[in-house]
Amino acid sequence: DTLPTEDALLTATATMLTELSALRRAEELGPYTGPAILAPRAAGVFFHEVLGHRLEAHRQDATDEGQTFADHLGKAVIPPFLSVLDDPTRTHAGSTPLNGAYDVDDEGVRSQRVTLVDKGTLRTFLLGRRPAPGFDTSNGHGRAAGVERPTARMGNLIVEAHRTVTDKALTKKLLKEIRRQGKPFGLIIRDLAGGQTNTSSYGYQAFKGEARMVYKIDAKTGRETLVRGVDLVGTPLATLSKIIAAGRTIDVFNGYCGAESGMVPVSTVAPALLFSEVELQRTARARGQAPLLKAPAPYQEPP
Repeated sequence: DTLPTEDALLTATATMLTELSALRRAEELGPYTGPAILAPRAAGVFFHEVLGHRLEAHRQDATDEGQTFADHLGKAVIPPFLSVLDDPTRTHAGSTPLNGAYDVDDEGVRSQRVTLVDKGTLRTFLLGRRPAPGFDTSNGHGRAAGVERPTARMGNLIVEAHRTVTDKALTKKLLKEIRRQGKPFGLIIRDLAGGQTNTSSYGYQAFKGEARMVYKIDAKTGRETLVRGVDLVGTPLATLSKIIAAGRTIDVFNGYCGAESGMVPVSTVAPALLFSEVELQRTARARGQAPLLKAPAPYQEPP
């Protein structure tokens, strides 16, 4: 009874077709560094990839992990006007159901609301029955798909802002930052289709978000223009330190997350965030060539 109506599906389909048509006509942006706003859904995906995975308990002492935040307990990891928690007990954000809700984790521990980062300071990790060093018990985040072995995973990752501005004011702050840096334009990233991150010690501690709807905002006029062909990239500690403001509007990203223990349902809830600097790279493109010969005539049955 909570599934969308036929009219809602038709409206959503029309919106998708309109966006796809606009993206086909949009200019390709190319590599970029500079100020940007991540809209709420995009900000949620960003925090999931950049912070959430790196706070999973088994990554804090495994020798093949980068252990980005293992030594940061009690230290500032994000600006003090932000907190991050994970709350699988929460079933909705407003009227939107949350995909990452559950009553009991896959190790038989009741789910718990856990404040991971309190006003910028790291307080704890996502814990399963194999807790991180310095912790003795699970906080109900041991998760797995099917018969996979459970590990500490996110459920409903929620970013809370203690100091916010209106959407209009956030855009004004973006334009002010663009002009301060002498940039010709900045970006508003309205949606990330998904992302990936590398937490291993033998690779770069980097992340990538598949930017789907990106708008270039002109420094002089404030005019927004749709662009395409870029992915959001960076390293966690540097990029998190670039957050300078948060908006009041929040939104939900519902999806599935793949890691060592399989694909599990997750959600993120976040406000829009203003960054003094983000980095984008060109999206990988197919390098195929058209056939050299025409296709043979279609086969016909003999009489």
